[in-house]
Amino acid sequence: MPRFIVKPFILIYRFFKRWLRVRREYRITLVGVIFVVITFFIGFAAINTNTNLLYLIMSVMLSLFILSGILSTNTLRKIGVTRLAARHISALEEASVQLEIKNNKRLSASYSLRVMDYLVSGQLAGVSYLFQIKPGSRKILSYTIKFPKRGLYKLETIRIATRFPFGFFERALIIKQPQEILVYPQIVEVQPILEGARLDLGDYETGRKGHGHSLYGIREYTPTDSARFIHWKVSARSSKIMVREFEKEEKKKITLFLNNAIKPGAPPSCIEAFEQAVVYCASIAKYLIDRAYQVQLITGSGRVPFGLGITHLHRIMRALAIIELEEKEKEGKPSLPLPDADSTNVAIHFDSRISPEWKKDQAQIIDIQAIRKSMGKSQFKMQNKK
Repeated sequence: MPRFIVKPFILIYRFFKRWLRVRREYRITLVGVIFVVITFFIGFAAINTNTNLLYLIMSVMLSLFILSGILSTNTLRKIGVTRLAARHISALEEASVQLEIKNNKRLSASYSLRVMDYLVSGQLAGVSYLFQIKPGSRKILSYTIKFPKRGLYKLETIRIATRFPFGFFERALIIKQPQEILVYPQIVEVQPILEGARLDLGDYETGRKGHGHSLYGIREYTPTDSARFIHWKVSARSSKIMVREFEKEEKKKITLFLNNAIKPGAPPSCIEAFEQAVVYCASIAKYLIDRAYQVQLITGSGRVPFGLGITHLHRIMRALAIIELEEKEKEGKPSLPLPDADSTNVAIHFDSRISPEWKKDQAQIIDIQAIRKSMGKSQFKMQNKK
């Protein structure tokens, strides 16, 4: 089919698609109601007294009222908005959400725009204000947002409202722009917990040549070797220049276990302890990955294999952001696989009604309930707010 026939239908489709995505609101404000009432009384007095001055005042007031409606409509004409939200935010941490406002008009500017962002539940997420945006230009607004807990949050609509110029009317554009934000668990200080658990987080020798401190061997010097590795005593005895080789050291592998299976009818204290366990698991993972350890996460819902770096940390954080408690009906088969002998295993235990799945010689146990009792509930919460 020729392009000149298809193109009009494409333009019509795009127009209606934009029209359905944008909803318009219009209402008269309290100031506008008062102004209309005053105008009515002045008009009534002008008719009764036949005074030209009152007719003139009423005409000016009606003109201002009509002009206010026209200008407010023009202010919102061809206004577009795009949300530039951060996709990764930690709970109880302030984050910035940016809104890009564009004025697609060629000649006229827009004034006094109030931009509001709403969650899918209808709750107001944030508000920004823009005094002026020139024709054909863009501006970036921002607001701060803080989510109370981890999970998946959905931003749904953006409302752009104006009362320009006199505040008689409020016109608004409701633009649907769904976007998901994954909120990571809160990050807290975990070094005292790791020291209390006496975890062995040192380097280990691999038995291969590389950078390290333990002596691997001695060989003859080559031009590519550094002079600081020359073993002078051996060189003097052998009449040859000999250099030291060292054994390569690598960071240990750490496996974090978090069992999210519980017995039916868990009390609120157990659910709260699970949330604290998720917080500590995420914080320990960040603490270790920041120090270049290889970290693996194993839960009842799945596994995040060993890895390094910020990308691997995001994988672990995403898994912990959406993990939920799962009720386990029967005892018997363990919820988690057996610990790996090649890694340091850390199990985060939170349900005091059941005993940990492994013995202390198989994995280091971090008991959330014991931590809460030793620190006190109020101090425990205060630590999480830091």
